[in-house]
Amino acid sequence: MGAPKIVFVVPDTMIRLWDYMPDIELMINSIRWRWGRPSASSIWVDSGGYQIMVKGMKLSVEDVFNRYKGIDGDYFMSLDIPPSRFCYATKELVKENIRNFEYLYTKLDHKNIIPVIHCYESSLLFNAIDVYQSYGVRVVAYGGAVPPSLAKGGKGSRTTPLIPLAILVKLFKGNVHALGIGGTSTLYTALKIIGVRSLDSSSWRVKAAYGKVIVPGYGERYVGNGKASFGRKDLSKNEFEKLVEALQKSGFPYIDEVDMLIKSFRGRAIINAWIVRHYPDIFEDTNGYSWIVKYAEALSKLNINELVEMLDKRIRSIYG
Repeated sequence: MGAPKIVFVVPDTMIRLWDYMPDIELMINSIRWRWGRPSASSIWVDSGGYQIMVKGMKLSVEDVFNRYKGIDGDYFMSLDIPPSRFCYATKELVKENIRNFEYLYTKLDHKNIIPVIHCYESSLLFNAIDVYQSYGVRVVAYGGAVPPSLAKGGKGSRTTPLIPLAILVKLFKGNVHALGIGGTSTLYTALKIIGVRSLDSSSWRVKAAYGKVIVPGYGERYVGNGKASFGRKDLSKNEFEKLVEALQKSGFPYIDEVDMLIKSFRGRAIINAWIVRHYPDIFEDTNGYSWIVKYAEALSKLNINELVEMLDKRIRSIYG
């Protein structure tokens, strides 16, 4: 199984990653994007539905259709409403998401509409996969794998989302894209083992905003001037040397300016994006999250029936 492609989420043109890495893949937000097509190898377009939901607002499929008409892209995410409770959805919700896909698919037949599936019990999961495969789509996105290490859904929330993802990869006759994953090398490795073919990440920018740079084999290290709000580990002299060495080996064009770049948000963001791209699967076993890789290895060895039994049993244990 090949390594997953990384799609870099770019909210604006403040940091034009495509000027530094012209052959990367980008994801833009249809609501926020006000510029033309960036010069990247491919453009993924997000509907913005999740962000709208978080803010308590509503976005109609007609709104998405009208925005998508005027955007030059290669992959367009269907408007999909995630479950309101952890890994739980009704038949009505799944049907609504299917209707949204069918609306965009038929009205924008010249665009590549990507259906989205979330974490819910197996019968609904199977139904969604069957419908989308009947349309001959070659890529489907999974929206339920927000980093398990950050999940706050209670018992089982750190591992449960990976089970339906493993089922989807085994059942769907095409490529699976994992939405909103982040940029931890550990999770990247876990998704590679499961068989995900692509994922998107905004961590290169988020970590930079929190004053952090990513050092291959060490994780994120703080270099900012203020107080880190969480997970602060200051960059040591040895780690700085390791960062410079990794950048030099991968052909970083501003190798003589690293000590200056890490002092600004923009500089840290450029360095982080470069590291995420060139060293996505180099992780430290002692970073506390290597269990995710072991869990992914266990899931990859199970067949469909075993995965289905595990998923439904897990959901029943949560909701009764």
